[in-house]
Order: sequence, then C-alpha cells, then structure tokens
Amino acid sequence: MTLLALTICAAFAAASASAQTPATPPPPPPPLWDAQIGASFVGTSGNSDTASTGADFNAHRRGAVWQLESSATAVRTSADGETTAARYLGMFRGQRKLTPIIGVSSGIRLERDRFSGLDFRSILDGGLSWALVHHPEWTLDGVTSVAWLHESRLAGPGVDDPIGVLQLLSRIPFGAAGDTTQRFTYYPDFKTTAAYRSEAEITAQAAMNARLALKISYLLRYSNAPVPGFKKTDNTTTASVVLRWKATTAAH
Repeated sequence: MTLLALTICAAFAAASASAQTPATPPPPPPPLWDAQIGASFVGTSGNSDTASTGADFNAHRRGAVWQLESSATAVRTSADGETTAARYLGMFRGQRKLTPIIGVSSGIRLERDRFSGLDFRSILDGGLSWALVHHPEWTLDGVTSVAWLHESRLAGPGVDDPIGVLQLLSRIPFGAAGDTTQRFTYYPDFKTTAAYRSEAEITAQAAMNARLALKISYLLRYSNAPVPGFKKTDNTTTASVVLRWKATTAAH
C-alpha cells in the first residue's frame, strides 16, 4: 500500500506541475503496433555458483476497432545447481472503445510459480475499460471486470472461484526517451472473501537508441490466503536490456 500511495502522489505531483507550465504540443499518435523483448542474466562461479536469468515480452496492436496487448515473463534463479526460484506468466487482453472514456475489455492471464505453491493458475475476465486521464504528461487507465479463477495447487485442493479484477495503470513519460508506469491490481474473491489478492508494480524504461533500452521493474504481490505452508508476500526486482520494434505507420 505504501508503493501505491507513492505512485498516486507522484502522479498528482506530475499533473500539478504540468498545470503550471505552458501547454506543450500534443505528442504524435502511437504506432499501429509495437513489440519488445527484454533479457537479463547474472551469474557467479568459484566460491559460489549461482545464476539468475530473466526474459520478458510485450506487444501492442492498435486497430481501428480493437486494441490488443500481450505480454510474457519468465524468471529463474539457481544456486549450486539447484533451482531456487522459477516463475512464468503470460497475459493477453483485447479492448474496444464504446465512447472516448468507456470501452469493453476481456483478457486471460496464465501463471505458474511452484515456489509459491502454484502448479498452474488461470484468470479469464470480461468487463469495462476506462480512459480516466489522457494528457501528454500523464495517462491513467482502469479496468473493472468479473472473472473466473482456477488454481491447481501443490498442497490442498484446487480453487475454482468467481472473482473481480480492479486495475489502475498510470504512465508518466520522460520526454521522448523513456517513461515510467505504475500498476495496481486488486482481485476480490466473491466466494471466499478472505482470499483476496493484490499486485503493485512500478517500471522505468529509458532508451539508449532507436532499438535498445534499459528497463528496471519492481513487483510486489500479496495473497491474503496463500497456499498452505507458503508466505503471503512475494517481491521481484528485475533489470534488463530491451530490444524494440515498432510500425512506421501510426494507429488509426
């Protein structure tokens, strides 16, 4: 919650500062599509034998009717030949605008994290998207959806519950060379109210040239009713080099 409070304060500070400066020309429209792949590696040998690898993928397609986005993340850490962490995540979402503010949204999220007690988790949701703030210096978008949660656990029975997806996504650009994004997602459980979960993530990315960028991110995950024998809170910090592509034509 501290991270969320800092994110909101930073966003309002940026908006307040922009209101006191002369208006800037609107940025060019986003490209029809863009994609990027990031990779990171840290390894040691000798007195210690450790390795940490990470990879992530993001893509967007901005059509005249539908906007599509997908992402995937993989993190693996080993020490002395034994795997100590492994997490895999994939997401796909489609959105269609109904008005300048409201749209329809549907997505699926797949996850595997055996070190958190999850053999497999899927969330299929559908609901509304919200373009809450869209200024050159700050954007804020939301999603409110109902969803179906399925979990296959390493311990205890599986879970099949109706849940909600409530999300805020903020973006603050650093000129044309980079940006920072802040995301908070809350998953209420309509069947077992104590089994709510939340995620808070902040990322910063800065371009080195037209193709390469540096990216750092921090993800905090909280589960009020984790798999028995596992902790409620997980933290992940990653730093990676990113390779980017984008269309030469603008979105409609």
